[in-house]
Parts: sequence; structure tokens; C-alpha cells
Amino acid sequence: MSETDPATFEVAKNALYAAAEEMKVVLAKTAYSPILKVAGDYSCGLFDVGGEMVAQGPDLPIHLGSMPLAVKAVIRAFREFTPGDVFIHNDPYFGGSHLPDVNVVTPAFHGGTLLGFACVRAHWPDIGSATPGSYGATTEIFGEGLRLPPVRLYAAGEIVRDVHDLIFTNVRTPEERRGDMRAQLAATHRGVTRLAELAAKHGTARLLAIMQ
Repeated sequence: MSETDPATFEVAKNALYAAAEEMKVVLAKTAYSPILKVAGDYSCGLFDVGGEMVAQGPDLPIHLGSMPLAVKAVIRAFREFTPGDVFIHNDPYFGGSHLPDVNVVTPAFHGGTLLGFACVRAHWPDIGSATPGSYGATTEIFGEGLRLPPVRLYAAGEIVRDVHDLIFTNVRTPEERRGDMRAQLAATHRGVTRLAELAAKHGTARLLAIMQ
């Protein structure tokens, strides 16, 4: 691959920024809970194959600072990825913040080559603690609610039913939580779609180099 010229680099860079902002719009339009639709307590980003952030939306620094650690936790846990895979976790010890902030991570591919990842961190109004809203006066993490290490939510496009059942059996207003999760899925899907389009336009090797 020849060296990327500055004009192509800028075009691709701004397309990555636009994709991250587009993810934010998708989530705002599809989320169920007011804390997401109105308060905007969520953040979106695109990441390279090593989990480093390459583009972010105009989002929350408290999320964005640790989101690379959350994506890297998924990479360490699974190592191999297939188109259609989706992962979820909220563990502060794996790059999360507090348990209500749930990460959905989706790998992006073009022509069978891994391009990177899209991640959305969103605050769920309830994560199943003893106190509705998951803001109780707990003194240890075990009282804060459902703690998820990196797990597969979808495997090669197929729903992992037992993981879904585990999550939504343990939270209040599960249909609203399910709607918020689907909004996160829609946002990450938009992100990985845009990455694939950029690879088709500029070439996979060139896009990977630009993301580096």
C-alpha cells in the first residue's frame, strides 16, 4: 500500500468522526428511557483492532476515558471474533465505571478482515440492586446490582438466549431495559456498517493504517 496522502487521511478521519456522532443520533432516536433519550447519559466510540479509540462522539469524558479499557477487556476475554458477534459487560474491574453503565461492543469486518470495534456505553436506569435505580447506600460492589464480565450477547448473529434471560430476569422494568439495549445494538451496528463502507471505499489496508 502506498503512503496515504493528507487529503485522503483527512477525508477518512472526518468520516470516522461523523460515524461516531451518527451512532449517538441513532441511540437518541431509539432508546426507551428518558435518561438516555433526554438526559443523554451515554457515549459512543470507534476503536481499532487493539482497542484504542480512534473516534468519539461529543459525549461524556467520564465514559470516554475508560471505554478503551472496556473494549480491550473484550479482546482479552475472547481473542477471536466472527461477523455478527456482540458483547456486553459493565464490570468496573474490566474498564467499566459503575454497574449501571453498560457497554455493548460489536466487532466490524470487511471481506473477512477485522477492522475494529464499535462501543456504546449507556446508563441503564436499573441494574438490579436492592434499591430501585441502583443508587443505594451500598459499601461494596456486591450490593450494587448485576455485575457482568465480558460475555457474548450474540454469536455470529444468533441471540445467546441464556445471557439475555440472565440479564432481564435480574433488572426492574425489563422491557424498557431491553429497549435501551436494542438501541445500543442499533448504534453499534451503524458504527460497524460505516467502518465497512470506509474499508470498501479506501481499501482495508489503507483504512487500518489510517486508524493507527
